[in-house]
Amino acid sequence: MIRTISIHHHKSFHPTNAHSVEIPNKTATYVYGLNGAGKSAIGEVVDGLARNDAAFTHCRIETTDNARYRYVVYNHHYVERLIGQPIQGIFTVGEVDTVRQQRIQDIETRNGELDGLIADATASVSTAEGNIAKEFVRAKDDIWKAHEWGKKTALASLLEGYGRNKEKFFTDLRTHVLPEDGQLDSIERLEKRWADVSGTESERASVSLDTTALSRIESDPIWGEVVEVSTTSRLAPLVADLGNADWVARGQAYTHTDQCPFCQQGLPHDFREELARLLEGERKAKVDRIALLVQNYAAQLDALEQRAQTILADPDAKEAGVELAWSQARGAFHDTLTALRRKEAQPGEAVSIVPVNVDALVEALAKLNALIADFNTRIRDRRGERDRIKAMLFQVMHAERMEAYAHHDALLGPLLEAETQAKADLQAKRQERDGLNTELRDLRRLQKGVDASIDAINDRLRSLGITAFSIDRKAGEDRVYCLARPGVASSETKSLSEGEKTLIAFLYFMESLKGSHDEHETVDARRTIAVIDDPISSLSQNYVYDIATMIHRELAKPQNRPQLVKQVIVLTHNLFFFHELIRQHTMNLDKAHNHCGLLRVVKIAHSEVETLDPTKLLNDYDVWWQILRDAKDGKIPTQIVPNAMRNILEQFFTFTTGSSDFPVAVQQLADADTSSRYAALDRFVDRGSHRDAINGPPIDWTEYDVPYLLGKFRAMFEAIGQEPHYIMKMGEDAPEPAHD
Repeated sequence: MIRTISIHHHKSFHPTNAHSVEIPNKTATYVYGLNGAGKSAIGEVVDGLARNDAAFTHCRIETTDNARYRYVVYNHHYVERLIGQPIQGIFTVGEVDTVRQQRIQDIETRNGELDGLIADATASVSTAEGNIAKEFVRAKDDIWKAHEWGKKTALASLLEGYGRNKEKFFTDLRTHVLPEDGQLDSIERLEKRWADVSGTESERASVSLDTTALSRIESDPIWGEVVEVSTTSRLAPLVADLGNADWVARGQAYTHTDQCPFCQQGLPHDFREELARLLEGERKAKVDRIALLVQNYAAQLDALEQRAQTILADPDAKEAGVELAWSQARGAFHDTLTALRRKEAQPGEAVSIVPVNVDALVEALAKLNALIADFNTRIRDRRGERDRIKAMLFQVMHAERMEAYAHHDALLGPLLEAETQAKADLQAKRQERDGLNTELRDLRRLQKGVDASIDAINDRLRSLGITAFSIDRKAGEDRVYCLARPGVASSETKSLSEGEKTLIAFLYFMESLKGSHDEHETVDARRTIAVIDDPISSLSQNYVYDIATMIHRELAKPQNRPQLVKQVIVLTHNLFFFHELIRQHTMNLDKAHNHCGLLRVVKIAHSEVETLDPTKLLNDYDVWWQILRDAKDGKIPTQIVPNAMRNILEQFFTFTTGSSDFPVAVQQLADADTSSRYAALDRFVDRGSHRDAINGPPIDWTEYDVPYLLGKFRAMFEAIGQEPHYIMKMGEDAPEPAHD
């Protein structure tokens, strides 16, 4: 069914802005509009698009299921085309074989069932596709979390280009599979690598700490020796017995006089010579060696510490563990130095020196050198390193979202199976319908002919009481119709009156809905949409009921009849006919919208289509008052005002005086009032509502002030004592009564 008709740049519709005509979802839609409002343009657009007329390429029809339909349009162009050329025969079903017809009916019944089943299956496919789409939305939001936290890192620039395109990120991230060894850098490591290649630092040299000199000193056996005094001194036995050689050696520096520096007693005259002999020789050599070793150890340790500080400044030192390893080794070295100095102070005591274990430091330095080598390799190829960092970043994000992908796959599997099943069901039903349609075309082809349509049109003419003419085959041309009159050998369609042309064209149109000019074409009523524009134009009022009944019973609401169309849209300017179409459905106007679509075409600057309220339908007299109210509100053009005023005055004076000669009444008012305002109104109404050789040329209607004209119109009713009638019809408030 037609859902919307988009129109612009055609007749009175806007030249640039498309106006969308919303068609209600009903089998029948009735459209009312005054002459000139633009209603006929709607039928012309449908007809033009159906014929692929290039003049209508800027217009568009949208259907509820986006399906292709056969559009059959009745309008004045249709009548002109039909009457102005040989009437083509319509191939419809004629006399039928009972068995064949039963099969046709069975197929049509099954096709009707299949239409419902296909609609349900289509809905199931849509539901399945919708569920899949919803799952993808949920999954993409879940995976997008990786993008969100990635943008918060120093690697945010590597995620540029996605914007808010979650689908692209969802797809791209999944392509970055994890490395075979499963080893991934942390985000912190990747950030550091990115900082390395983003800077300007050149290659770094490898590092080392040489502790061999310290190890040699630590391994010297002198630390475990007890340094004894010289045996050449006579003091040696005594000192050896007392075991205080180190104490005696410390006191040597204080022997400046002949008194003992400790007890203040007098010393033997050769004591200082013996003391010197006691502490010199082999002991002095060893003491000096110990002092030299301690000095060298301290110097080596100081140099090592300075070198270590340089190494610790390396950005990778902490990561390699150098800081911790050096801290531990440095403490051990200083502990050893303390022990060595204790040996230096007390050479007579044995000191156990264990060489410092530098394995952890060596290992940490090796790690640092590996990092330095890795750094150097990376900055030699900065572009390649950036690519590797980006690839690993996506691998890290993929690993972090791996469970989310797995959850998505688990949910998606059943949904895809449901979609596959739904599509298979839909395809099976469509194939069954296609097969039945093929069989149906073959069956109908055996039963088609033009005689059935001739009989149907003539039956309709007789039912309308028309016997002056009929339709028959044209002699020598079996597929062409001609006009036949009783007792006349040959009749031309030109002999038909305008009303007869309209009537025969409409009856032909009704039959054309059943068949086609092409013998081999199969007409599908479910794919046929009829648009009918003013079918009672030029017809006697007697036929209003016949045409309305025909449209209702055969197109809008067929009962115990074959369905001819999927949808019918009727356009008319005749309010009586419009009333009749609605009342064929229901007498309750409040519920008319439940039975049929109701629209109204209005025109101010350009034509527009709006919903019509059936409860506000008026008789002709009220319609003319409605036009004046619309003109007052600026809803319709000024050109319509004179005709509306003329019709109101004619009907008003006919009802109140029995005569429609309102100029006489106006003249009587003018005689009583020398202002000429009533006579001027008469001339405006007379010339504005007629067209002839004088009134025909264009008039600048913008110069006419509607409120001014309505003021004169009201004054006329006031002059004859009928101002309350004017106020009521115009919906205005009555003036306040004067108070003394």
